[in-house]
Amino acid sequence: MQFVYTERMAASDTTTVRVRRPDSERLHTLAKARQASVIDVVHAAIDALERQEFLRGLNQDYQQLRSDPQLWEQYVAERQEWDALA
Repeated sequence: MQFVYTERMAASDTTTVRVRRPDSERLHTLAKARQASVIDVVHAAIDALERQEFLRGLNQDYQQLRSDPQLWEQYVAERQEWDALA
């Protein structure tokens, strides 16, 4: 997968993030393997972590919903109503 990031950034739009040398080397290795820049790998990693956190939260919400039988029953009934419209 190749990432292309073409937006130009002014110095005021950036900051420096310090990472351990082994992590920097890992970033460079990933960038080389993907034929992308290090910043594109960082952006992809941030996006993936955000998706992971969103899905983790969604899973927790469903678990909480399922722990209440009455609320779960209401949810299932509403979902069936929507499915009938599809």
